[in-house]
Amino acid sequence: MDPVILDQINFDPAPEKLIKKMRLKPGSGQEKLLLELLGEGIKVARPRAIVSIAGIDEHLKDGVVLEGIRIESKVMAVNLSEVHRVFPYIVTAGRELYDWTQSKDDLLDKYFADQISQNALHIAEEFLLSHLKETFQMGRTSSLNPGSLKDWPITGQVALFRLLGNPLQTIGVELMASMLMIPNQTVSGIRYSSKSDFSSCELCPREKCSHRRARYDETLLREKYT
Repeated sequence: MDPVILDQINFDPAPEKLIKKMRLKPGSGQEKLLLELLGEGIKVARPRAIVSIAGIDEHLKDGVVLEGIRIESKVMAVNLSEVHRVFPYIVTAGRELYDWTQSKDDLLDKYFADQISQNALHIAEEFLLSHLKETFQMGRTSSLNPGSLKDWPITGQVALFRLLGNPLQTIGVELMASMLMIPNQTVSGIRYSSKSDFSSCELCPREKCSHRRARYDETLLREKYT
């Protein structure tokens, strides 16, 4: 299947949720500034996503072969052992919000703009997930992301971009030599049907992480993935 571009994602944030998340005092100058910037951001935002179907050509002991592309990952080998197709994807807040954020000279303005972009990314992620579930009648799903674990390092971005054609041309996402993506508020990964919930956080021992979604489970790591 050729990659599908999702570029009609409506950025309609809930200001009160963003204010609460950022712990801003109601009626404060910072709240007023955030609301002003949010109004600007809504006008320029164009979050996007690209997704494709990749058949699993071969299940390996320490990885898989997707559409002729070999990916080495013990976690992927285990989690995809009963799966025959996956959905490579990239989701981004968009180049427009990125350029808008970079145009801010004041540090507080730039920080707030980045938080707004992060919110746009979250909305785009939810849009993609809904699209997959509705289009392909998917029930429970999980996601694997390059760089979230040593098992599938950040260099895995190269294979992912190959599976999706030319993301720079289609959705404005560029893969740098450092393997980081621009716009910075962008995520990439492989989503798949799963019988149980899985989060890479369960296998990551790093203690201080603002993005942690689940507790580290050393027993799970030892018994299932080693």
